[in-house]
Amino acid sequence: MPDQKQETQSTNPLKRHKAIIPILLLALSLRLLYCLVLYPPLLSNTGEELGWTMEGKLAVDPYDKIAKNIISGRGYISDSYHIDYERLPLYIYFLVAVYRIWGMEQWKLQVIQSLLDTISCFIIYLISLRIFKDKKAALLAALAYALYFKMIQVVTSPMTETLYILLLLIYLYFFLLSLKKYKFAFLSGVVLGAITLCKPVTLIFPAAAGIYYIAKLKRNSIKTTVLMFSGFLLLITPLYVRNYLWEGKVFFSTGAGKMLYLGTAIDYSKNFRSEEFRLLKDISSKYSYPYIPEIDRHLTKIAVERIRRNPLGYIKRIFHRIYLFWAYPDFSTQMMAIKTGLVSLFNLIVILLAILGLYSAKKKRVPYQPFLLFSAYFYIIYILIYAYSRYSLPLFPILFIFSSYTLMGFLRKIFPSSHRIDDADLLEDK
Repeated sequence: MPDQKQETQSTNPLKRHKAIIPILLLALSLRLLYCLVLYPPLLSNTGEELGWTMEGKLAVDPYDKIAKNIISGRGYISDSYHIDYERLPLYIYFLVAVYRIWGMEQWKLQVIQSLLDTISCFIIYLISLRIFKDKKAALLAALAYALYFKMIQVVTSPMTETLYILLLLIYLYFFLLSLKKYKFAFLSGVVLGAITLCKPVTLIFPAAAGIYYIAKLKRNSIKTTVLMFSGFLLLITPLYVRNYLWEGKVFFSTGAGKMLYLGTAIDYSKNFRSEEFRLLKDISSKYSYPYIPEIDRHLTKIAVERIRRNPLGYIKRIFHRIYLFWAYPDFSTQMMAIKTGLVSLFNLIVILLAILGLYSAKKKRVPYQPFLLFSAYFYIIYILIYAYSRYSLPLFPILFIFSSYTLMGFLRKIFPSSHRIDDADLLEDK
């Protein structure tokens, strides 16, 4: 009987993971405090200096406007009478659901997004725990995300990142499970489809994941790949159907033409925010954005022709994007100069620690490859087309997982007496 009671307690998830609860409460408290108390006066007084507003308007994509237009009956449009195919539906209908159930006040969305981001914090802990079997490193990764200033700030706005990162972490967790039990591949494909309906950058990632399954798995590689693609297609096929019904054509709107156009036209010697804003206004006035698919294809042709005429100029812009993906230098105001310095230093430290963590994982035969594959895919896509620091946000959970493992290793070398087997080391994969 005592053994049975002890086994029941050891499998109780609340007891097993009780150490993460204070970190989750901290994450939620910081986000709510920032959203409800600190953010409003900051936005009013220094929003322009910090890059949060442009010409008196909040610098956000038009998801909020489209959602409100759907609710009011005007349709899937933002500022024009064209359907905005560039903005994919998942986050928009998430906003529609929140607004219809709870109301359209900004603070209500901020509360919901704070809760979602706290769940992301917990999943980071679970992923780290699963791959490293090191509870302290997992707690440190969760704490890093809980304190991460950019994610605390992002939950304030109607932007895709909060939902996108949560879905990405769920996908990575299912992807890890699918490496041992192929039936989880279908769920991973479903979540990957949801991710793609939020932001289109992962539209061709199933091909990379399928190649990985076939190359890595000794058994059931074809079954796993087919299940993953089946789940993915189940989610994204309805969008193709919707677009065909609305336009009479089969297409998946990615906005890649506009992105590539910006990536071949932007002058990186000028202030990034001002130059990007100028180009976006130029596109809007010349080509009646937002957007219809024909215009995006036209912008693609213009961009490809620019690359053909001046390949060296395109390559130079790629080199700029290698670091602009993580942080862009902006010294236009004193506030932005301080922000640039702090962000750049922080990102550099985290990236270096994460690289060391990946190397340690490789030596210990920890399954690091899925995380490296996704990070490399994400990074390469954006530096080839167009990049700025907001696009790197979904990779920071991965960076925190591996950098925290490195940092915990350093701490154990400095304080060897504190090294002991954590409870997590005794857990077996199920």
